[in-house]
Amino acid sequence: MPANKNKLLRMGVIIEMMRKNAMPNYQRFEEEMQLRDLAGACKVSQKTFLRDIHDLKTEFGAPIEYEASERGFFLRENDWCCERLMVEPFEMKSAVLGQKVAESLMPEPLRTSIHQAVRSLLARNSAGFDERTELDMMQIINPVQLPLSSEVFCKVFKAWEKRQKLQLNYCSAKGTPRDMVFEPHVLAWQSGVWYLKGLLCGTAKYSYHKPYDTILAVHRILSAEQISASFQGNRRLLESVKKGKLFEFSRYPEVRLHFLPKVAFQVRERFASQPACMQPEADGSIVVTLKALTEYEAVELVLWVRGEVRVLGPEVLRQEILQIGDTLIRNQG
Repeated sequence: MPANKNKLLRMGVIIEMMRKNAMPNYQRFEEEMQLRDLAGACKVSQKTFLRDIHDLKTEFGAPIEYEASERGFFLRENDWCCERLMVEPFEMKSAVLGQKVAESLMPEPLRTSIHQAVRSLLARNSAGFDERTELDMMQIINPVQLPLSSEVFCKVFKAWEKRQKLQLNYCSAKGTPRDMVFEPHVLAWQSGVWYLKGLLCGTAKYSYHKPYDTILAVHRILSAEQISASFQGNRRLLESVKKGKLFEFSRYPEVRLHFLPKVAFQVRERFASQPACMQPEADGSIVVTLKALTEYEAVELVLWVRGEVRVLGPEVLRQEILQIGDTLIRNQG
């Protein structure tokens, strides 16, 4: 790849990071490039990174400034763009594929906005696919998604985007409405449901001395209004979510399940990415040992194989499964 093309790719990553408010500095940029380029072909020095920043400002007119408190660069005008930084075919392919996924997850009007944005890019750039590709032949089915109010989601999304507090009327799992003031730090989608993880600050009339962590299901928000008060991002709230732990449920230190031969093939498929957890037995069954599993995850595994499994441990989980079985039998009578 020519050096100038490498440079344009690096610049594209820098601009992308700034648009995401990732405040790129050399260390953050290097970490991002390592994620994208595992072979290390695009490894650059700090001097090259700073030269790219300088050239973006002088040659392309990018309104880049440095934020000392974040130790990183940002765009003074976040909607700045430059047609000279063309979209590469592989980038367009990613955008189109991302659109397909987003359309299955996002409610209106964001779904339409994403669709229109990608169509606008396609009007000026190659899609990056083979000419024989028929994109409608790829479908992403999301069968679990709960109904969402487009108006509420749009207000929630804008508040999350601008880091502004929300005044909410929220219905708890018990069906009780409640007014609250909330900081929407993390917007997360899990198993068909959109969630907000943030800080509960109080009500419109009373502010808590110390806001506390809360997770809200977006579909239970009855009404939402963005208020003028803003907040600083809290990376602590993000870390557990990035590790796949949106909810801080209690976890079993270790779960051992003995899957019977009838479901061994499905078990091998499910745990193919973590082969060390599987121990094949002579009769064709498989013992699976899992660490830090929540109760609902463990129960889901047992139900997934329709009971073709023995719980080897912990005992409290075995008793829970027996109790569920008794309840099922009783309710069928």
